[in-house]
Amino acid sequence: MDVAWGEDYDVLADIGRAAFSRYSPLEDRASTLSFEEQVAQFADLGWLQLGDPTGADEDRAPLGTIAAIFTEMGRALVDGPLLDLMTARDASLAAGTADARELADRIGDGATIVVPVFSSADWGEHVSVRDGALSGTALAVGFADRADAFLVHARGAENALARVPSGDSVEVEAMPNLGERPLFAVRFSNTPLASEDVLARGAGADAAVELADARAAVLRAAQVVGAGQRLLEITVRYARERHQFGGPIGRFQAVQYLCTDIALAVHRTSVHVRSTARALDAGEDVQPHLGLLRRQAARTAQVMVHGAHEVHAGIGFMVESSVHLFTNAAKRWQFDFGSDARNEADVVSALDRRWAESAA
Repeated sequence: MDVAWGEDYDVLADIGRAAFSRYSPLEDRASTLSFEEQVAQFADLGWLQLGDPTGADEDRAPLGTIAAIFTEMGRALVDGPLLDLMTARDASLAAGTADARELADRIGDGATIVVPVFSSADWGEHVSVRDGALSGTALAVGFADRADAFLVHARGAENALARVPSGDSVEVEAMPNLGERPLFAVRFSNTPLASEDVLARGAGADAAVELADARAAVLRAAQVVGAGQRLLEITVRYARERHQFGGPIGRFQAVQYLCTDIALAVHRTSVHVRSTARALDAGEDVQPHLGLLRRQAARTAQVMVHGAHEVHAGIGFMVESSVHLFTNAAKRWQFDFGSDARNEADVVSALDRRWAESAA
């Protein structure tokens, strides 16, 4: 199957919309789907097997098309383990070894829950490997309490990408957060690392994690796009329905500007999602794209909830309103994309490298 922009993107979007509407808090806050049911759904739909970051299978969906699922996930404000599982699978496939591909197949079948533990550049410790043992604490790891195993990027004399079974040697502690997301601190304290659990070492491990992390950034940004589109619809409808001073508040330019700010920010993020996805699929240098994508997506998460709250005023903070649900999600996304300073530094560094290479 040749999956590309257009019809196939729309098909995935339609399927995603139907699937996520079943347990979207925007539709019914009492409607839930258990973690196990979500994983089974993802496996049955074949979503855990979409895409191959190595480009080895030309019949697999390109990243930009996979983004359709995550756009609908954002529109429904569903928080599930799909991105975590896909990131672990992408890193395993990119590692390229037989053991890594076997693990990727098990993740793709929904047979095992593997959660990625990649250290954040903004805060937390690097998990280190020394003398066959892991030490360190990774923060804000999603769904860590549900993991059968962790896919750990460990730093040391020779960096390693390893599968680490959950158990007594790994401590998982819940991290309360403003976004109300299932985040955990995962602590390794001289956790034994068996040689057969190491999937890649050195530059191979680093490259696999870098590629998987880049793909995750694109799909996470697609969630922001979907959420922004839905929040814009909610805000515009409210501006039409809410009357003050003899008419709808949407007739005031100040309200129109706030809605326009949301629309422009969401559109910019959508453009970065598409350009970064194409660059990744083409095997191009994506670092400048990634820095811009992360910066714009983080800003969009902030701008869209700010504009929506300004238009809704006090009602936006009430339980009866859905706006505060977007605010919770946006807090998580802003953290995921990192600081402006880091993202801008990444862009400058990547452009400096390009200029140096072109001048050589």
